[in-house]
Amino acid sequence: MTLSLILVEPPSALREGLVLLLEEHGWQVSGTASTVDDGLELLDSARSDVTLVDVQLEDGDGAALVREAVAADPRRALVLYASPADIDVLSEALDSGARGHVLKDVSPDELLQALALVANGGTYLDPRLRVHMLSGGAAERANALSKREEEVLDLLARGLTGEQVAGRLVLSAETVKTHIRNAMTKLEATTRVHAIAIALREGYIAGPERART
Repeated sequence: MTLSLILVEPPSALREGLVLLLEEHGWQVSGTASTVDDGLELLDSARSDVTLVDVQLEDGDGAALVREAVAADPRRALVLYASPADIDVLSEALDSGARGHVLKDVSPDELLQALALVANGGTYLDPRLRVHMLSGGAAERANALSKREEEVLDLLARGLTGEQVAGRLVLSAETVKTHIRNAMTKLEATTRVHAIAIALREGYIAGPERART
C-alpha cells in the first residue's frame, strides 16, 4: 500500500532531496508548503497518512502548526523535524501533539522508518533526544509508574501501535488505552509521545534503541 505525505519545509535543497527520497521509495507526496498558514491549508485540502513539519518555518514555529493541526483533528499524524542545533526546540515541543520527533542528520533509512511508523499509528522519538533529556535531571513525582505501565510505554517507544502492544502483552486494546491514560496522568503528560519522553528522561524505560540490539 502506498503511503502519502505532506511536507512542510522551507524551499531548499533539503526539501527537494526529501521529495526525491520519498518518491524513490514509493511514497506519494501529496503537497508541500513552507509556512504555517499554507501548511494548515494544505492539511485541510490534501490527503496524507503523515505530515513532516520543520520546526523552523518561514513565518514561525512548526510546533505551533502541529498544535493547531492536532487541535482541529486529533487523528492527524505529524512528525516534527529539526537540525541537531535545534534539539532544545524539539525537546520543548514534546507536548505539541506530534507523534514523531526526528533530527535531520538521521540516515535516510531511519527517516523513512520513522515516517512509516507514525503513518501506521506508531510513535517515534529520536534516540538522541533521550540523552539530551537525561542531562536535564529527573523530576520527583508522587506516583511511580506500575510495571505494566512501564511495559506499555516501552513498547510504544519502540514504535508499536496500541493494537500491537495489546497483542504483545496479551491485553485488550481498551486495557492498553487505560494504562496509557494512567501513565500520562502520573507523568503529567499531554500526549503519548510526551509521556514516552518523560518516562525516558526519568529512567522508567530504556528507549527505542533497545530494539536495535
